[in-house]
Amino acid sequence: MDLVQVGVDHHRAPIDLRERMAIPGDDLPRVLTTLAAEPFLSEILVVSTCNRTEAYAASSDPDAPSMLIAALRRVQPTAPAEDDGAWIRRAGEHAAMHLFRVCAGLDSAVLGETEIAHQVREAHRKALDAKAAGAVLDRLTSLALKAGKRARTDTALSRGAISHGQAAYDVTRRVFGDLKGRTVLVVGAGEMATRAATALSGLPGGRYVVANRTAASAEALARTLPEGRAAGLDAATPLLAEAAVAVFAGGGEPLSRAACEAVVARRREPLVVFDYGVPRLVDAGVGELAGVFLYDLENLEQMLAKSLASRREAVPAAEAILAEEFDGFRAWHRSRAAVPAIRSLQAWAEEIRRGELQHLPADLAPTVRDAVEHVTRRIVDRILRRPTARVRQGAEEGNPALPTPANLTHLFGLDEPAADDDGGRRAPARTPTAGSTEDAT
Repeated sequence: MDLVQVGVDHHRAPIDLRERMAIPGDDLPRVLTTLAAEPFLSEILVVSTCNRTEAYAASSDPDAPSMLIAALRRVQPTAPAEDDGAWIRRAGEHAAMHLFRVCAGLDSAVLGETEIAHQVREAHRKALDAKAAGAVLDRLTSLALKAGKRARTDTALSRGAISHGQAAYDVTRRVFGDLKGRTVLVVGAGEMATRAATALSGLPGGRYVVANRTAASAEALARTLPEGRAAGLDAATPLLAEAAVAVFAGGGEPLSRAACEAVVARRREPLVVFDYGVPRLVDAGVGELAGVFLYDLENLEQMLAKSLASRREAVPAAEAILAEEFDGFRAWHRSRAAVPAIRSLQAWAEEIRRGELQHLPADLAPTVRDAVEHVTRRIVDRILRRPTARVRQGAEEGNPALPTPANLTHLFGLDEPAADDDGGRRAPARTPTAGSTEDAT
């Protein structure tokens, strides 16, 4: 049984095509159940996000990639045609390693992003709940999530801001730690204001005031924020007196140094100001006031460039960690090839042992019979231990100098074993544990 992976992602497919391919989370159980019924599949897992929709499958059919694409197009009729050029196909260890890279954020549009790990974890859970994923995909996904977490934790792959909103979050956290009991003033209610405010709301304890020319827009954004309330644009400057953080991403006249100085003169806490305007919405002189920290777009973009450079430098170290962790999956997966032959040998030896025990005298004392049973079982186990260990080792290492499962089958004249050791049965549904996958970050 081999691994295959097919899908579309941001590398080849434009957003409109990815949207056609995307599978909503509440529809994923239906899709998994339908795909799991395909006779050529032993296991299936589907990851669908804004940047990718990918299916990972276990199958022994050599045409599995094309068959899987056809099956996906049946459950998602808006998906592109197979010859569209958007589909990516991987097989074997390339398919498995791809999931390791996805979980680490190495294949993301934003290098090192962490959201993909949560999305894969959720896809893993749903595949187990639907009994669509079995031993192979369960082990693969668990180890990929573990490796991805280690790559992000042990390197700088996911450190530093990667968006203007996250840059504001990082600065605010460094200055205040959290926003408990503090007010955030958001001037504007457009896309940039929304992104910055949403990022800042990740810090606990804050309350938000959205000041905007259009009251409806201010109220709409305020409803999405903790303790949010709306205000008119003319209230923005006076509100600086109570704000710990101010985001300027809209409005009218730029905030002048004189107006700001009059409001913050008697402040005891610092004031952190983010200016997202082009042209600027805050006079550069505001940053010269005592206790005021001003960050304009140029400052924030310098932070982003530094973070991205640091992340790129971390890629080789992250890839080395993935390669190390992948070795464990490779050895486990290869060893599965030896299991059917080993089980067949054990069953053959046990049949011989039981047949010979039939020749024991009928009046043999129970204690003696039990002793013979115990001794013969130990003899068989010890005889088989070395050859089976060598076959398993050869499979794990891919070492042609060691005996193969086929050698074992031919040497002892065993029946040809099935292609997989679980007969295509899927693992029982379970909830991924923190130890087997990845703790929430």
